[in-house]
Amino acid sequence: MAGRQEGEPLSRRERLKRERQERILDAAAAVFARKGFHQATIHEIAELADVADGTIYNYFDNKLDLLIALVVRVAELEQLPSELLQGLGGDARAFFVTAFQERLSSIEQQEGMLQAVLPEVLVNPDLRRQFHQQYVLRVAALLEQYVQAQIERGRFRPVNVSLLVRILQSTFLGMLTMRFLGDETLQTKWDEVAETLALLIFDGLSTGDRE
Repeated sequence: MAGRQEGEPLSRRERLKRERQERILDAAAAVFARKGFHQATIHEIAELADVADGTIYNYFDNKLDLLIALVVRVAELEQLPSELLQGLGGDARAFFVTAFQERLSSIEQQEGMLQAVLPEVLVNPDLRRQFHQQYVLRVAALLEQYVQAQIERGRFRPVNVSLLVRILQSTFLGMLTMRFLGDETLQTKWDEVAETLALLIFDGLSTGDRE
């Protein structure tokens, strides 16, 4: 049987499954924010989501898998491939600002959860490896394809694409860390970050062709 085509409506079963998965993620975010990653338990998450403990394992292998899924959701990673494809046809700077603003807003809404769980990435080897493979490298690969395509179109000047993408990711993570540390400028000017980054990035990358 052929799988569901993109754009085709979800069946009732698929819709209920997705709603349950989102409810589990909402519960995990709340429990992680309140107790931290290490102290949170699957039972507490299941109780808040109003599902059986075993139900969570139908969707996620463990707490690490739940955490990665939350970060992917905050970053709207599943939407990124189609966004980047659409972005190739328009103004790169405007696309960057819009896409980045949406993700910054999502980060702001989930800041408590992120503050509670991201430090665990640095001290937990399994989580660090899983985070790097399932999030960092996935985002890097997509951004590399986008930047390379813009170079081939003559819109970006030739650069070391892999290095550029890592610098962008590092800038973002460093900025996030500064905000979590309580930096007043980043906390009060968060809505200006995307435009300021676009100014820095596109002044350096642009060939002047804004077609």
